[in-house]
Amino acid sequence: MQSLLVNPVYSQTFWSFDKVLKMTGKKGLLPPLGLLTLASLLPNDWNIELVDMVFQDISESQWDRSDLILISGMTVQQKGIVEVIKEAKKRGKTVVVGGPWSFHVPEQAFEAGADLVVKGEAEVLMSEILKCLKAQDFGHIIQSDGRADMTKSPVPRFDLLDMNAYVDMEVQFTRGCPFKCEFCDVTMMLGRKVRAKNPEQIIQELELLDKLGWRRLVFFVDDNFIGSIQKTKALLKQLIPWMEARNRPFNFYTQASVNLAADEKLMEDMYVAGFNRVFVGIETPDEACLKDAGKLQNTNIDLNQVCRKISKAGFQVIAGAILGFDEETKGAGERLINFAENNYIPELFTTLLQAGPGTDLCVRLKSENRLLEMKEEHMSNQTGLVNFIPTRPLEEIANEFIAVYDTLYKPETYMGRAYHLFAEMDPPQYKKPFKAPYLWELKAAAITIFRNGVLYPTKGLFWKYFFKALWNFPTRFDRFIVSLIVAEHYYDFKNKIHKGIKSQLTELSPELRNNCYNKLDGTTTYAPALEHN
Repeated sequence: MQSLLVNPVYSQTFWSFDKVLKMTGKKGLLPPLGLLTLASLLPNDWNIELVDMVFQDISESQWDRSDLILISGMTVQQKGIVEVIKEAKKRGKTVVVGGPWSFHVPEQAFEAGADLVVKGEAEVLMSEILKCLKAQDFGHIIQSDGRADMTKSPVPRFDLLDMNAYVDMEVQFTRGCPFKCEFCDVTMMLGRKVRAKNPEQIIQELELLDKLGWRRLVFFVDDNFIGSIQKTKALLKQLIPWMEARNRPFNFYTQASVNLAADEKLMEDMYVAGFNRVFVGIETPDEACLKDAGKLQNTNIDLNQVCRKISKAGFQVIAGAILGFDEETKGAGERLINFAENNYIPELFTTLLQAGPGTDLCVRLKSENRLLEMKEEHMSNQTGLVNFIPTRPLEEIANEFIAVYDTLYKPETYMGRAYHLFAEMDPPQYKKPFKAPYLWELKAAAITIFRNGVLYPTKGLFWKYFFKALWNFPTRFDRFIVSLIVAEHYYDFKNKIHKGIKSQLTELSPELRNNCYNKLDGTTTYAPALEHN
């Protein structure tokens, strides 16, 4: 069978990094790892093609020769998924849809024309998928209560990619998360038991990437890389000598929970293995909000100390933050700004709280009759407002959200945080091989230096930090420059935040902008003149 694997396009979001892609000459940030894994599960005698519609179109010849269209995507890709389904059915193709979006709203996939919808992991369901395709048994959901045995998960088909099109590559070590935050759907889709590949499987995937000529960054996409610390340490025990024996071809980054800071040996081993950036879900420094949202792993600890310890160990902390929690009080945005500045966090990835389909948050808000309709392009997108009636005026929350981006992503404030972050690091020492920069890296660095050192009004401050960084931490100077390249995305994205949020606010009635939900008595009050302290 001739099959076409499709990663649909999506509206510009925080993760698009369009400006950085233009600077590097690359076409995409990350490849669609789920589809690459799916490709390895399909029969060996099938002809398989991959189209990443983030930067590619499906050609007429690809449409003509394809029998089966396999689509996977997230909620933010909803519009693109539906468009591909409809076009494929118009051309008489068989369509199978999977991924987070169809997991939550399979009926919408069928409404668009899908023949089969897959809810769950392909490793468990592939035999049933193939059976239904052979029998042309269509019009139903394929699902299972079982979870995939990750030790049997195949090596993704990285050979299907145009490796030169991407900034980073991806691998996946674990699935599942032991925590259960109210706003997150990970445990619903992947469970709370952490399942992991054997270290040998990850080594095999990295060896394939190395063989295909990949160097530089690899993202471990795990929702929580240290969900099972024992399994993580077992991987690092093999990863460190493998990296050393191959002259360290990669650097890694990942996502982890705050308990990373409590294990100095774990942080040391991660750094020596090649990890130097970590996304940490801080969410908010307000403990009442954390408890209300079920983010209990972040309570009863000093989050400032957590960030300082992780960054001192050599990691650039990218902190996730959210505005719009029920227990939130006025000034939450300012508290986030202070948190980022006090802990020298260059990237505070802040979003407005949205109740995604299937989450405990969505179920609760629906029972409280608080959910609001939202245009599909704003769902799961950082430029979208909250999709429910909050406990303080929506306009107040939105303005604080805008202020976070406007304040933190000025060149003078961003550069200061980045410089002090790298200056205060004290990571373990190991021999780092010299890597000649690629031309695209030199191009991006040159553009950044020219903009900061010549065009921007903060050029004097830039040169001050430039030479201080070169003198005070020469071994991390390249990371400092990379952080300034990334900053170009934030300088651009903050304007989109400002414009997009303000535009949506003007479309709302004064009642919606100022309605407040009272948790004590379950009432909604229009209170434009009230003080919300």
